[in-house]
Amino acid sequence: MSDSFDTTVTGAQSVFAGSGTQNNYFNVEDTSIPESTRPLALDHLAWLRQRFVEPKGFQQALDVLDQTNTVLVDGDPGSGRNATARMLLYRCSEQQGELHEFLPEDTAGNPLLDRSQIDSGQRLLLDLSAKSSAEWAALHHQLPAFHDTVRKQGARLAVVLPHVVPKTIHPELGPHLVSITRPSAGVVLRRGLHRELPPDSMDPWPQELDHYLSGDPPLLDVAQLCRLIAEAHRADRTANFAMWCTTALAAVNRLPEDVAAHVVALADSRQKALLLTTAMLDESRSDAVYDVCEALLRTVRLPADERPLLEREDLSQRFREIKAAPDVNGRVRFTALDYAQAVRTHFWNHMPGLRPRLLSWVSRSVSLDSLTDRDRAALTAHLTEQILRTGQFDDLLPLIRAWIRRPGTGTRLAAGQALADGVRHPVHGREVRARLYQWSRNASLTDELAQVLIDVCAGPLGERYPDQAMVRLHHLARQTRHRPGAEQRLVELSLRDHHLRRRMLYRLADYLPQGPRDADARLFVLLTDPVALTEAGPRPLALLDQSGVRDAVTTGWSALLHAGQPSTWSRHLNTWLTAAEEPEDGRRDQLLDVLVAACRGHPSALGRLYALAVRHPVEPVLLRKIDAAQGIRSFRPSR
Repeated sequence: MSDSFDTTVTGAQSVFAGSGTQNNYFNVEDTSIPESTRPLALDHLAWLRQRFVEPKGFQQALDVLDQTNTVLVDGDPGSGRNATARMLLYRCSEQQGELHEFLPEDTAGNPLLDRSQIDSGQRLLLDLSAKSSAEWAALHHQLPAFHDTVRKQGARLAVVLPHVVPKTIHPELGPHLVSITRPSAGVVLRRGLHRELPPDSMDPWPQELDHYLSGDPPLLDVAQLCRLIAEAHRADRTANFAMWCTTALAAVNRLPEDVAAHVVALADSRQKALLLTTAMLDESRSDAVYDVCEALLRTVRLPADERPLLEREDLSQRFREIKAAPDVNGRVRFTALDYAQAVRTHFWNHMPGLRPRLLSWVSRSVSLDSLTDRDRAALTAHLTEQILRTGQFDDLLPLIRAWIRRPGTGTRLAAGQALADGVRHPVHGREVRARLYQWSRNASLTDELAQVLIDVCAGPLGERYPDQAMVRLHHLARQTRHRPGAEQRLVELSLRDHHLRRRMLYRLADYLPQGPRDADARLFVLLTDPVALTEAGPRPLALLDQSGVRDAVTTGWSALLHAGQPSTWSRHLNTWLTAAEEPEDGRRDQLLDVLVAACRGHPSALGRLYALAVRHPVEPVLLRKIDAAQGIRSFRPSR
């Protein structure tokens, strides 16, 4: 895919909300959470805490974390390593620090543990469970130094190890290693169901449920079963617990052959098309399903149905034949639980010759007027899941290219949805994030691709990997072609918490001395509100009380006062001077000292600073500080 497109795209606002049931898992490796939630958001951790069952070794791991600041969590797949690491951070004795998932890669996607990103008092999750042997080897040797920085910063680190860890682990890491043993599947399921079902509704415990749990299924499967039992309960509240379990277990135990038999039994190609369309638009309105199905029939060039309209089967009958039905709100779903995913997988696996037509079908269908943004997101997401399951991210690029080139309703949304799904993908996510980084640095990027990139970085990437989103948005904002959207979304992202604002100020301190660009100057002004920098709020220290931040802000002001255009920052300087008028809270000296320090070694900058402040009430205090910086004894009385 080219990094620039000579096209124009208009249309719907980008929406990256997935469709269908949002899955929340407890005591499992792959913890899936609502897309609008930060990975270690407190509300999600509280949700997890209510459903979490401590594995054997949990208390030992908690003691190691409290005593050494770092714990390495080992265990068999399915033992709940990821959930355990999250709960260790949530429940450790140091509960005041910010919670972040640490991404062990550089901007190009190479394995790296960047110690400069560790902030004081943070609680960090480092999930290495899916790393290859080569990646683990590279990161393993970086862990001792990473731990040392964690300790010096008073932070806490929980590391989820890959399952196959070499027997010879670094000697310095040995004291931090704790192995956990998974809890009973039955105990985990009961704890989860207590949060999903009415009290006293789980008796008697069906024998078939005991039989399933006796096989020690992975906890990910136990979480899936819990979700399905709860879904069966919501679908039929008049049934009893045994019926809900039977329905859920039927979905869990469903074989691919069962779906294949259903497809083969549909002799009419139109019914097969309706089956696939219903699976691709799970829980969408019947009129949307009908229109997209007709589009599929045209794509595969099936002859038109020449029968009079009144002689054709109505939709309700056609839905019954494929074991689906609209609910009271007109949204179509299969009568069997969790069936849509199985149908999508069947068609993609067993009809490979159909795949190019399916791409063309979805590519055109997202522009249909009868689809809502939710429908478009679902259609795109379900195609993307199949492409990434069996192929590579590059297989998606022609589809994304077509959407960005073609103006129309929903095309930009679809392109963004495909990229968002790529960003979150457990296998291809790193490759996608590296591609976004390359695009963000491309000066010839078209406005259409740039806008999709801004939406993805500020949305899905910013929710899960905010530091990476910040870097990419900054590169977009600094491009020669002015992109105000990138600046605005970058500021919104950076102001979320002290960590992100701090990281962005460090970046600006690196870039501004190279020759202030207007974008960097504007960002510096927006991120250095004097009141926000000097008020600690609930935190132990205000940002400007932290030496690293103070140095970064001083460097930024130095670049602006020495070489920047006053039109960009002179009003902001006046804001700083006004904030320094109150002497009693210490803010005066703090703010003025930064400004004077920024001019050290640059007499012209000192002159510029004084000229801009000469008529301000704080001028006498500033002059004394300037004189002191120059070694001049001041005889002017204070006022």
